[in-house]
Amino acid sequence: MSVQVSRKGQEILVVISQTSVATATEVEIPLGITRGRLLRIIASKTAGSASNIDPILGIAADPASTAVNVVYEQGTAAVTIDQQIAGGATFSCNGSLFYRPKPDSGSDNSVSTTLHILVGW
Repeated sequence: MSVQVSRKGQEILVVISQTSVATATEVEIPLGITRGRLLRIIASKTAGSASNIDPILGIAADPASTAVNVVYEQGTAAVTIDQQIAGGATFSCNGSLFYRPKPDSGSDNSVSTTLHILVGW
C-alpha cells in the first residue's frame, strides 16, 4: 500500500495504491491541513475477486460508523468511480482523512485511487 500526497499552492493531489483490500481495509491520508474541499475522486478496482467498489472518505477512522464523519460516500458501487463534486465537499479534520474503497467481496483486491483536494473553504 502506498499513499502519496503532493501539494502545489492550494491544490493537493492524493494518489493511493492498495493491494490485499477487503471490505474494512482503511488507509489514513496525512494531509497536513485542517480544512479543505474534496473536488474529485477517481477510484478503480484493478484486480481481485470483487465485482465492484463503493468508496467512503471521512474525517475519522471507520467514517461510516457515524454519519457526521463522512466527507464522501459513493452510494452506487461500480468497478470504476469518477465523481466531480460541484463546489466541493467541505471538511474540517485533525490533519488526516480516512479512506475505505469497500470492495463487495474478497480480500485479494487491488484498488487505485486519486483525490483532488483544495485547501480551505
